[in-house]
Amino acid sequence: MKLIHIDHPNIPLSIREAFAQKVTAIAAWLGIDPNWLMQVMYAESRLNAKAQNIKNKRLIAAGILQWTKASGFPGAPQSVLKYNHLQQLDEVKKYFAPYRGKMHSYFDVYLVTFFPAAVGQSDHYVFATSKLPASLIASQNPAIDTVKDGKITMAEFRQYVWNSTPDAVRDMVFAAAQITQAAKKKADSVVKVINDNTDTIGGAVAGIGTIVAFFFSFAI
Repeated sequence: MKLIHIDHPNIPLSIREAFAQKVTAIAAWLGIDPNWLMQVMYAESRLNAKAQNIKNKRLIAAGILQWTKASGFPGAPQSVLKYNHLQQLDEVKKYFAPYRGKMHSYFDVYLVTFFPAAVGQSDHYVFATSKLPASLIASQNPAIDTVKDGKITMAEFRQYVWNSTPDAVRDMVFAAAQITQAAKKKADSVVKVINDNTDTIGGAVAGIGTIVAFFFSFAI
């Protein structure tokens, strides 16, 4: 499988094959789709190992994953710029390691990248911590604060992730596997109803078909 964005000019031609192999290996170890990693790095930096996010003349994030001071990358963000693409991938693996086996969609991967404290929260969750007020997070990420109310909710974040994914790769990033996983959960709940009440088997089975068809309609 050829990775999305692998031909991007920000990845030097001389290392593209090695880069693709390393991304694939890291993704397999993490238990995720390698295209999720490619897309999140593309979204964060356009796969530019020297990418810099400067606010008020101060470097606040750098590299293909836009590491910040709080990211765990030693000496970040300034030190990140000393590492090339392949070296930074080693840090990508370290960053996602605590969430190995816990990321089941591209949304999960992006959320771990953007704000890991929000993992597992509902759509009404407001991005904030005791040290990072909602207003600061919103001011630093105005594109995500679509309501422009000085805070970012999980619902806004999810919409941003969808909108910011290029149409050309959206079907690959939001794969049918994710959709069918959601369908299976709903189908399992219907199966439980069947087991609890055998008199409604006919209607419930029809419901399973409807659920699967509904979710697959998004994948076509």
